[in-house]
Amino acid sequence: MLSFRNKLVKTDPEVIRQIAASTGFFDRQDVQINVEIAENLLNQKDSEHKFLFADYMDKTVAYVCYGEVPDAKEGTYEIYWLSTLNEYRGLGIGRNLINKLITKLRKKGAKKIYVKTDSKDQYAPTRRFYNKCGFKLQAVLPGYYDDNDNCCIYALDLTEKDALGLFPDEYVAAE
Repeated sequence: MLSFRNKLVKTDPEVIRQIAASTGFFDRQDVQINVEIAENLLNQKDSEHKFLFADYMDKTVAYVCYGEVPDAKEGTYEIYWLSTLNEYRGLGIGRNLINKLITKLRKKGAKKIYVKTDSKDQYAPTRRFYNKCGFKLQAVLPGYYDDNDNCCIYALDLTEKDALGLFPDEYVAAE
């Protein structure tokens, strides 16, 4: 049984470390940034970031870190980090987590959600995942991460229905 929660608990920074490290996508610095964001939230030193967790059979297996983009048009959000414990990837948990986030943000008046990801071949599954979730490539920033490593910026417009007349959170969970 998959359930969701947005309240951080004391053990979450270590759980976040384990999940992020398991993916093979994040270096030590990225993992540590995820942990520090959670620690700062627990210590009430951060109000810009939020977390939504996916728990499967009482085990936290995925999370998304997001926030409203300061200095952007009202209702604009960004996904800063999304990570699923490696052995749970491909089961639709990330897709369900995104759908839950979309529903939650739409209720708060969100209009757009942005996410940045890497252009390296290693991140091709990540780009496909966001495409399947309804995100559309908006821009590519050449040399953003490194000389031969571009930043791909995707956006999901929460005010538009797709060709089937569905809003993004009405899509069927990933196969």
